[in-house]
Amino acid sequence: MTPLQKAERLHQNVNTFILTCVGVDGYPLTKAVVPGKHRKSLKELYFCTNTSSNFVSAIKDNPKASVYFYSRKLFKWQGCFLKGDMKIVTDMGIKEMYWQEKYKDAYEEKSFTDVDFCVLKFTPTVGRFYSNFTLADFEIK
Repeated sequence: MTPLQKAERLHQNVNTFILTCVGVDGYPLTKAVVPGKHRKSLKELYFCTNTSSNFVSAIKDNPKASVYFYSRKLFKWQGCFLKGDMKIVTDMGIKEMYWQEKYKDAYEEKSFTDVDFCVLKFTPTVGRFYSNFTLADFEIK
């Protein structure tokens, strides 16, 4: 199995992702998020957050970002770092697709149409997979 295939498998099985971008002050800005409800491949990843967040403000100024996710099981750590670009999704069809009923309490309109509901699309270009004290770099095409 290639490092990319291992990373794809890990991506399907973890529930927390760490996003990092360049903050408006030039320093890294990091936040933990749950994945979007549809996970197809590492070629594009979607995350939900608030339009009013510092993270979204920073992405507007600079799309460079990274995503990290990992699994820690007894005697086995696996992790994947991805580097690429993040963009704010404006397509209402995609926003509707990623909306979940459990978000209702967090948004005034209780819908994907709420101006503070934001979907981010991350498109990675390279990655690094870690498992059992071994690192492997890979490209995403």
